[in-house]
Amino acid sequence: MDSKLLLEIYNKQARMIYFYLKKNGCSHEDAEDIVQESYTKFIAYSSGVSSDKALAYIFTISMNEFKKLLKKKGQEQALLIDDERFWSNFANDEDTELSVLNIEMNQEIASTLDKIQEIYKQLLLLKYELELSYKEIALLLGMKEETVRTYLFRARKEFQKKWRDLHE
Repeated sequence: MDSKLLLEIYNKQARMIYFYLKKNGCSHEDAEDIVQESYTKFIAYSSGVSSDKALAYIFTISMNEFKKLLKKKGQEQALLIDDERFWSNFANDEDTELSVLNIEMNQEIASTLDKIQEIYKQLLLLKYELELSYKEIALLLGMKEETVRTYLFRARKEFQKKWRDLHE
């Protein structure tokens, strides 16, 4: 594989994978290690992977490495939603009640996300937490853009159903 292409992929996409891992509860150090390990494995085993599928391949390696790490540590995946907003709410003591309500809402969202299919959870996080476009998500997951749209529609419907179940 062309080293310029690999460097370009790394510079543009490594941060996105890193932040996705962080949103899924991975520590800073572990997320950096996983991203580096994923690219190392990609370099070693990429001979049969076309350049348009490279990012999806690297993302899959990253998710597998993260799952192995969790299994090794005996931990469950913990979803982190809007850490910045969490800390800014505590820094601003003007409305403590609003801060507590935001924390509770984030916990309910994380709980609801844990109850839906893994692919749907990934898609919702990529779209609404990382604010990626359909095209970027399709590139990252190695799917067609229309498939991403369809799956996101289904993901929203399943999330809504689980949310209603939680609040009835």
